[in-house]
Amino acid sequence: MAVSIEDAPTVQGTPVRTVTLGWFLKRSIIGIAILLVAMGGLAWLTYASIDPDLDGDLGPEAAKTHHEAPVRVTPVEL
Repeated sequence: MAVSIEDAPTVQGTPVRTVTLGWFLKRSIIGIAILLVAMGGLAWLTYASIDPDLDGDLGPEAAKTHHEAPVRVTPVEL
């Protein structure tokens, strides 16, 4: 069986959507909103993970101790 050009189906072209300024601005605003929500959520989770019992003056006693080394003074003549 021979296949000829007349037997081939015609190809229907699909219309290409043009990118307009409105489309670009809408997509940009949606992307920026998603970015702000994601970064805001990350910042809030980071802040919420800080244990207030370990912050500032309420820290462990070992962190508060200061060991001073003995001072040796050597005179320097100018």
